[in-house]
Amino acid sequence: MVLGALLLAGVSCSKSELKVSERETSLDVNYFTYSRYLLTTAIVGVAQQYGKGVTEEAKGEATLYFMDCYNGGSQVSALYGTRAQDWGYEDSNPYTNQLRYLASVKTMATKEDNMANVAAADILKCVVGGYLTEKYGDVPFSEANLGRDGNMFPKFDTQKEVYEQMFVLLDNAVSILSDAGSKGLPSNHDVLFSGDRQKWIKFANSLKFRLMVHSYEAFKKAGKDLSGEMQAIAGGNNYMSSVADNAGLSFSGNSQDESWYLQRNWGTGNEFTEQKPTKYLIDQMVALDDPRMYVIFAPVLSPISAKATESSEDIKINGYTYNITYYPSTLYTASDMEATGRDQNGNAITVPYELDAKWFGTPNPTYVNTQYASSTSLPGTNSFYDSRRISGFSKLIAKTTDPRLKGVMMEASEMMFLLAEARQKGWISAGTVKDHYENGIRLSFERWQIENGTKPASHIGSDKIVDNFSAYYAKPAVALDGTAADLDKIAIQKWLSLLVTNHTEAYTDYKRTGKPEFIKKIVESFSLPYTYPMRYVYPLDESSNNADQYDAAVSALGGKDLPSSMMWILQ
Repeated sequence: MVLGALLLAGVSCSKSELKVSERETSLDVNYFTYSRYLLTTAIVGVAQQYGKGVTEEAKGEATLYFMDCYNGGSQVSALYGTRAQDWGYEDSNPYTNQLRYLASVKTMATKEDNMANVAAADILKCVVGGYLTEKYGDVPFSEANLGRDGNMFPKFDTQKEVYEQMFVLLDNAVSILSDAGSKGLPSNHDVLFSGDRQKWIKFANSLKFRLMVHSYEAFKKAGKDLSGEMQAIAGGNNYMSSVADNAGLSFSGNSQDESWYLQRNWGTGNEFTEQKPTKYLIDQMVALDDPRMYVIFAPVLSPISAKATESSEDIKINGYTYNITYYPSTLYTASDMEATGRDQNGNAITVPYELDAKWFGTPNPTYVNTQYASSTSLPGTNSFYDSRRISGFSKLIAKTTDPRLKGVMMEASEMMFLLAEARQKGWISAGTVKDHYENGIRLSFERWQIENGTKPASHIGSDKIVDNFSAYYAKPAVALDGTAADLDKIAIQKWLSLLVTNHTEAYTDYKRTGKPEFIKKIVESFSLPYTYPMRYVYPLDESSNNADQYDAAVSALGGKDLPSSMMWILQ
C-alpha cells in the first residue's frame, strides 16, 4: 500500500510520506523485499515437520519410547520387513515442501543481496539434509529441486558428499552472519530467533557439531580426521549453551495444523492413535525418580490394588489433578494381571501387574489392546483401546499449545551431550566430560521448566519434583566414574532428554552407537527375519523413475535396498 502510494505520487512526495519511507528503510532494509516472507514459511515448515519425527511411530517404537495403544502399532518385531514411503517425514515431502521453499528463499535473497537470509536458509537446509541422509543413506542434495531447470533425474550424492556439502554450507552461513555488513534476517519475519544473528551462529555451529559426531568414525576410516574442526567449535564456546538458544518453534494453536501435534495422539484417548510409554522407559525414570516423569506422564489411573475395597482419590502432579480409582486384586485372577513381554536382556517373560503401581509402562513389544484392557474390562475404561492400568501422557502433553510444546530442531541439552560424548572419546579436549554431561541434564530439566530446588504443587510421594540438581547428579545410576561405563550413562541421559523433543536424533544415536544397550539386547532376541531398522528403504517410484541414480545408491548399500542395509556412516 505504501509502495503503491509512493509510485503514484512520482517525485511529488509529502514530508510525511518521506518520513515513512525513511523509517522503513532505516529500521528494516528488507521492507520492500520478498525473501523475508518465504523465510517465515520455511522456518515454520522445517520446525513443524522435522519436529513431527516425535509422532512417527516407527522411531518412537524403535527407540522403545512408546507403543501404539490400538494395535501394537508398527512394533519393532514386525515393522521392518519393509518401510517404503515417499521422501518424507510424516505427511510431508521435504523435497517438494521444505527444500523447495528454502531454494526459493536463497534465490530471492541472493538477488536482493540479503545474504543473512541466504545463511538462514542454508542452515535450515542442513537440518533437512541431515534428516534425509540419516534416514536413507545417499540422497539427492546438490541437484535437488532443479526440476524447473530441466534436471528431472537428480543424482544421489553419496552420504559422504552430503556431509561435506553441509559442513561447507554451515561454515559459509557462520561467515555471512558474522559480517556486520550483511543485510537481511529481519526480526519481524525471523520467527525462530527474532533476527538474533548470534543465536543463528550458535545453531549453525551446534548443528555442524551434531553432524560431525554422527559421521566422525566414517570420516576417520576414509582418512579424514574431524577432531580439529570439532575442537574449534568446542573451544570457541559459540554454540547452544542455554535454553534461550534452543531452536524450537512454539505453536499458536489457532488451527489443527498450528497446534501441538502430539495432543492428537497422546493423552486424548483417541482410540486409534493413543500412545502409551513402554515399561523400559518408565522403569528407568522410576528408578531415578526422574523429575521429567512428573511433567511428561500421568500416573496409572486404574491401578490394581491391595486395598480391600474399591476407592478413589484426586491427586495433583505438577499442577494437574488426576482422579485415581483403585480396584482390589481379589476381583481378578492371576492371568488377568499378567502380560507378556521381554526383559532388558531380551528374554521372553511374563510380567505380573504391580500392585498399587503408580507408574507402569507396557511391556514392549506387545499389543496394549490385549494386555490390561480387553481381557479385563475395568469400570471407566474403554476395554479395547484405552487401558488405564498403564501410565499415559500428562495433561500438559495433551494440550494444544504451551511454551514447552515446540517443534524442535535442536536444543542446547543435546549439544551438551554431544560434547560429553566427544570429550569422553577423546575427539575434543575442551571442558570436562562431567561438566558437559551435567549441563546436559540441567538444560533438559530447565526446558521442561523444572527448577533447581523449587516446590511446585504437590505430586505423588513428595511435595517437590526434585530436591536439587546436584542430588540427582549424585545418584549411583547417574554419577560418572571415569570409566568406559560413562558412555552408557551419557547415552541413557541423552535418550531421556530427547523424549518428546527429538525422536529422530534418538533413533540415529542408537543406530550409530548401539546405546542404550537394553534396546540392542531386546531387538537381538527377535526371531529372523526381523532385524533392527538401520534405515528406511527408498520410495518405490525411484526405482522406475530415476533408475540409474537409484541403482547407484543401492550399490553403495551392498546391492540391497533393505532396512538392514548399512549406510556409509554405519559401515
